Amino acid sequence: MKRRIHFLLILLILLTACQAAFAQEAEDLTKRCTLKATVDQERVNRINNGRYDQYWSGTGGSLTIRLPEGEACQGISLSFFRDAAPLTVYVMTDMGMWKREAVYADGFRNAYIPVQARGEISVSASNGQAEWALSALSVWGEGELPESVQRWTSWQPDEEAELLLFATHPDDELIWFGGLIPYYTVERDMKVQVAYADGAYSPSRVNELLDGLWHCGVRRYPELGPFRDFKVKSEGLVRGRWGKNAAETWCTAVIRRYRPKVVVTHAQNGESGHNQHKVLSKAVVNAATEWAGNAEKDPDSAKSYGTFTPQKLYLHRYGKEQTFLDWTQPLSTFNGKTGAEIAQEAFDKHISQDRSGYRIYVSGPNDSRYFGLYYSLVGPDEARDDLFEHIENSGE
Repeated sequence: MKRRIHFLLILLILLTACQAAFAQEAEDLTKRCTLKATVDQERVNRINNGRYDQYWSGTGGSLTIRLPEGEACQGISLSFFRDAAPLTVYVMTDMGMWKREAVYADGFRNAYIPVQARGEISVSASNGQAEWALSALSVWGEGELPESVQRWTSWQPDEEAELLLFATHPDDELIWFGGLIPYYTVERDMKVQVAYADGAYSPSRVNELLDGLWHCGVRRYPELGPFRDFKVKSEGLVRGRWGKNAAETWCTAVIRRYRPKVVVTHAQNGESGHNQHKVLSKAVVNAATEWAGNAEKDPDSAKSYGTFTPQKLYLHRYGKEQTFLDWTQPLSTFNGKTGAEIAQEAFDKHISQDRSGYRIYVSGPNDSRYFGLYYSLVGPDEARDDLFEHIENSGE
């Protein structure tokens, strides 16, 4: 009996030691690595300066990462400047030969690539001459990856969203909708997709967008629309720049692709009076209530995805009998922080907007906690404390 107890104690100690070792957080080795490029060497250090608006161009060449002596790598994080490009990663073997270790082709602007290596790693475009550029790089040692390391996943072809949020610009999803994303994504464990009309924004804004979404608990890659930002004095000028019915066509395709139960978008007045917000709000209304369910509207996406009509459509601050979602209450997730606090932390990752003067509104005329039911297939809201009231099997 004593021997058995002694054995169990030893086993317990070993298991505890193994768990401790496994729980050790991976170190960011980047600053201890040496970077050498076959092109644009004079700007290679921009990859490590923490700025998304600067970059190193790898077009026509490769980047070599020399790891610290005796250290092992389990993966690298990359932030592409502009569009992502397919990459091939090689590692140096003990025999002094390059071996292909990984191929990246997911298309995520912030990417994580598993790479098991010691010594040297080489990264280059898969087709040799493709245009590609990096604005950030992290090299991760052994151990448990920090939660902040972005490992995006794609929506599967037949996967449906429960909530689809249409926003115009990067950061609109936080300023005007507050804790909506962290609440429904993490607290309610629901499938949430965020679609941005101005997805063709400046490179740094898109990378900041991804940082903010990841902080809110989103793990499925967002939908980045084809439109660009500009300042004009009327909705007609916005439509003239975007194209007649271009916004309705895009919104319709997105709704048909993700087939959400609930759709949410901007206030009719564009919150701050922004004309692009106004145009998108009207386009979402038209797409959700008329276009997406009509095969004659945008027949291309109807052919690809079929027709679809959401069960509910909410607009920020629409109507009188509004649903109230209090983002100032502690969440059981996020260590008890409120939805507004998580949204503010995510907004703080939009570094380029530090001087914008915007914040997460939980009071005043643009209070992010009020949503009006514009359209419903399941009747009017009664309790008015949940966007999924009367919808069955919705994260309960």
